[in-house]
Order: sequence, then structure tokens, then C-alpha cells
Amino acid sequence: MKRIAVVAVPILVVILLVAALGISTAMAAKPDKSTGNDVIAKSNGFPSGAHFNLNIHGKQEGFICDPTPGGNSIFIDEDGPATIQYVTNKKSGVTELIALDPCAVDGGTAKVQLPYEAEGYYVFARILGKPNNGGNDGDPSSIILYPNQVLQACNDTDPANPDFPYYTECPDDPLLALGLIVGPNLYVAEPETYVRFDPGTTKGKGKSKATDITRLFTYVGWVVDARLDINGPDGVPDGVIDEYDVPADAYNTIPETQPYDSNGNLVIEVEEWLAYQADQDPAMAWYFAPEDNMWILNIADLVITEQGLVNDGTKLLQVRFYPVATTEFTP
Repeated sequence: MKRIAVVAVPILVVILLVAALGISTAMAAKPDKSTGNDVIAKSNGFPSGAHFNLNIHGKQEGFICDPTPGGNSIFIDEDGPATIQYVTNKKSGVTELIALDPCAVDGGTAKVQLPYEAEGYYVFARILGKPNNGGNDGDPSSIILYPNQVLQACNDTDPANPDFPYYTECPDDPLLALGLIVGPNLYVAEPETYVRFDPGTTKGKGKSKATDITRLFTYVGWVVDARLDINGPDGVPDGVIDEYDVPADAYNTIPETQPYDSNGNLVIEVEEWLAYQADQDPAMAWYFAPEDNMWILNIADLVITEQGLVNDGTKLLQVRFYPVATTEFTP
């Protein structure tokens, strides 16, 4: 099994979907290679075209969830936090979205498998069901969605492992090394609020309009071959790419003039070392910037991510995944 290390720079985005009146026109991050324009306007709802549906149902306390895999629905508590894992296996023959574990109630974690798409997906969501927590007054029902974080990522072996297409988790040995860099390359996006029915409205009917939540499924940061994980604070590889993994003689490898530490030694920063590795043939590190819109489930042959959410009365959140390669937007 070929290991890679993920040096994750989180996209700090929180999407709050609220049942209230007055949605602004949504925008989709559809790259236009001829002009360099990232964004084109589209209709004020879901795009048209082929897609996969995921229905997230909010259930009251006492709901008994059937954990049998199958279908495109998962179940969360009507009030409180929940967790969803997403998995994509590039080598898999899966052609439909499937709930591997539909139950995220009572502190559980639902797991959903998405078919591999080389260019990833656009993701849109809307709240259905009764507004205002099922009543005609009070606070509007809402759901907060957080960005996906990488849990596992691994590549197939060479020669290929015949069992790899059936994996929905990376093998225990070796596991992927996960890492974190928070520094000048941290990408911060402002939270956004989407509304359906105005909180002051005593009644409301109709379906909410879809909004773009693709950014919650993009990856910003480094993906690093785990062979660069050579050391840690205890003198052994620790699954994190940091200053301990920069060789002491790295200044001999990177000939440019570097700043000196208090002992007069040349200093090579972690990201400078990774940038050097990215320029090698073959590369040992890869960096994805915010403008790359990198689909997070495509950073390795098999990737598992985890997304947190907090529900406040939402009965149904409908999420649609549109393949980038076959989706066109029209104003």
C-alpha cells in the first residue's frame, strides 16, 4: 500500500441553512478556462442535469434507525450535532450514491459512498419540510454544515491489489499519516447564511431554493508522500509533516541563501522543504490552492472525509451532487 500524508489546511467555512424568506441568487464555481473567470451565474435553484441525491432526515428522539446499507437516505437527530463520513474509491466500480451506514442518530456516524468522478462534483442543498421548527411561530428551523476534513487517504499498490476496488477504508497497516500546517497559507472564507422563510413570518409554504455548498467539499493544502514523514518529537515518525521531518542537512539540498538560527545554522522552513519536494521528478508533495477547487475525495485512490453538522429542527435536507464534467450552468 502506497502511503501519502495529508498536510491539511482547513477551509474555515460554516454554511447555515435556515428556513426563511428571501434567498439571494446562488453562484456556482464553474471554471471558464478561456477567460479565467471562476464563477458564472445560474438559476436560483438546483442546476438541471444528471446528479446523485442524498436525503438527510431529521428524526425525533426515540427513532429506531435500521443500519442496513443501501439507498440514498441517512438519518440524524432532529436537534443536535451529527457526523457524516464520505468515501470515494477511485478503483471501485460503484456507479450510484449509496448509504453504507445510514444511521447518525444518538451520536452515531453515517457513511456515504460516492462514485469516483475525475473532476469531482458541484454540491447544492436545500431544506424541505415544515419551516419554523414545524410550527407557525418561533425560531426558524436550520442546519449548520461544516467543511469536510480528511480522515484517511491511501493509494493502491504497484502492482495493483485485486481487493483494493472493494475497500471502503484504508488497511490498518499502514495507515495514512495525517498532518496540519496553519500559517500564511491558511485560507479563510466568511460564513454565509441562506434563508427560506423570514423568522417573523407566521406561516409560509413552498420549497426553499438550492444553494451552492461545494466549498465544503474542496481541499486546500498539501498532499505529501508519507516517506517524507521521517521523524517526530520522540525521534520516530509520528504521522505529521512538520519541522522534525526537515533533514538537518536540508540546506545542502536547497542551495538558495536561507536565514540562520541562533546557532548559526541555515533554516529550511517546512513549506519550503515541501515546495522543493513538489518540484522533484517524481514529485513527493503536491499543493492545492483555494482557486484549484480541488475535490477533497480525489486527493488519493481511496479517501474518507468527515463532515460535522448541527441540526435545529430541520426535517429534511436534500443534497445533490452534480458531476463537474457533465454539468453546465445557464444564467
